[in-house]
Amino acid sequence: MRTKRHRPCVVSKRSDVESIKREREAAIMVYAMSLAVIDMQTLSALWAEWGLSIATFVTVVCGAWLGMWIWLRRPQPKSEAEEHLSPVPLEDPEMDDPGAFGPLTPALAAQIPESEKETREFQLLLRQAGLYHPAAKNTIYALRFLLLFTPLVIAGICAVLADEAYTWRILIVGAIAAAALSIIPRLYVFFRKRSRMQQIRAGLPDTIDMLSMCATGGLSLLESLDHVAGQLDAYPALAEELRIVKRQTEVGSLKMALADLSRRVDLPEIRQLTALLLRGSQLGTQLAGNLNEQADHLRTSMRQMANRRANKTPVKLVFPILFCLAPAALILLTAPAMLELRDFFVPSPASTTAPAGATFGTNSILETMDLLDQRADIAPAASDNAMSDNAG
Repeated sequence: MRTKRHRPCVVSKRSDVESIKREREAAIMVYAMSLAVIDMQTLSALWAEWGLSIATFVTVVCGAWLGMWIWLRRPQPKSEAEEHLSPVPLEDPEMDDPGAFGPLTPALAAQIPESEKETREFQLLLRQAGLYHPAAKNTIYALRFLLLFTPLVIAGICAVLADEAYTWRILIVGAIAAAALSIIPRLYVFFRKRSRMQQIRAGLPDTIDMLSMCATGGLSLLESLDHVAGQLDAYPALAEELRIVKRQTEVGSLKMALADLSRRVDLPEIRQLTALLLRGSQLGTQLAGNLNEQADHLRTSMRQMANRRANKTPVKLVFPILFCLAPAALILLTAPAMLELRDFFVPSPASTTAPAGATFGTNSILETMDLLDQRADIAPAASDNAMSDNAG
């Protein structure tokens, strides 16, 4: 017979192997964590020692890359073939002026993304503000980019140099400053437009009167516009617009020039004047009487507008008076009475010899009234006793 051999316990061996594997994995994990801690400490020490240098290097590289990108996006000069094929431009020094920042003006202006609709609207706004220079748009856009980019760069450098606790505060302040400063060029254009519209509106009645006198004297419309533009020294914006209308009429037609004037100067008075001039030129009617009526109507409307503004003045003065003048007047009128009441209800320690713990205010008033009542009761009894003594 063959004897059976006893096999070793496979289960126990497997459990021992698994336990050894787990111990090995735990040891590896502990070793990896220790290495990670050491690496973090090493990185923090390196950052404390080389962080400023690294940040400065990154800033310089980014600035150089940005400058190169702006330089590459500048308008490229035309080749000789393109110059020969292109028409000969007119001699105009304004056309050769790239802007306030020199050759970098178009490249800086190109960094502001904008749609075609927004570009057309902004160009119209520039014309309404009287900024007819060809490089006005690029100059405004370049200034917006610089006002947006400079605070961010300064805030980034200050955040690197400052303490870690102030990093986010500096970055937030830089972002707010960049957003606020980038609006300034557009606000300048808007307020310039509004001031220019007010100046044109103020000079319209006198301009219409002079046009009426020129029409009565037998001058043509172009001659009248030229003569009136030369006499409007007090209203240079309106004189400039009249000269533009005259030049556009010489190049194109009066209808086109008046329509462009209505778009540039968005005022109802200008639209009425252009409609009147266009109707007179098309129908051949006399303009003198109609112009005089238009001038009188404008003066009446301006007088009514001034009266409306004067009537709104008391309402606008309510809040300044309430918050600025009323508190001072109230303090001046009520301060003496308040001091008298304070001295009456709460006497000062120097003016009283009351013992410690004595109370003032309402209790002292009641005690004083009781003493007066007692004296009033004692006085008649004393007088009766005196009379009886005299009689005896």
